[in-house]
Amino acid sequence: MNQQLKEILARVFNLESPDTINDSDSLIADLGADSLDFVEIIHLIERTFGVVIKTDEIMLGGSGLAMDELFLDGRLTGDGEAQLKGIFPAKQEQFRESMSKVDMFSLLTVADLTAIVQAKLVRGGEHA
Repeated sequence: MNQQLKEILARVFNLESPDTINDSDSLIADLGADSLDFVEIIHLIERTFGVVIKTDEIMLGGSGLAMDELFLDGRLTGDGEAQLKGIFPAKQEQFRESMSKVDMFSLLTVADLTAIVQAKLVRGGEHA
C-alpha cells in the first residue's frame, strides 16, 4: 500500500520514480505540494483504494478529532495542542498553540498519509 501511495505521489509531482520519495518527506516542504496537488492526491487515493478521505482527516492525521474541538478562529487552541500532543507523541515538538491550519498541513509526511489511508482501510471507512 505504501508503494502504491508513493506511485500516486510520483505521478502528482511528476517524479521519475516513486523510489525517490521517502516516508519522512513532507508533502509541502519536500515535495512542493500546494492546494491543487492535495485535491488531486485525495482524488487518486479515493479512486485507488476505494475510501473517502476528508481534508480534516488529513490535517489531523486521521485522529478522529473534530476541527472545532482544536481550533478557534483558525488557530490551534491550548487544549487542541495538548490533545494532539497526546495522540501524536512523536510530533510533540511540532505542535504549538496558535499555529494555523496551513501550518498543520505543512507537518504532513508521506508516512502520515500512509497511516491515514491504512486506518481508513482497516475501519472500512466511507467508500468512494
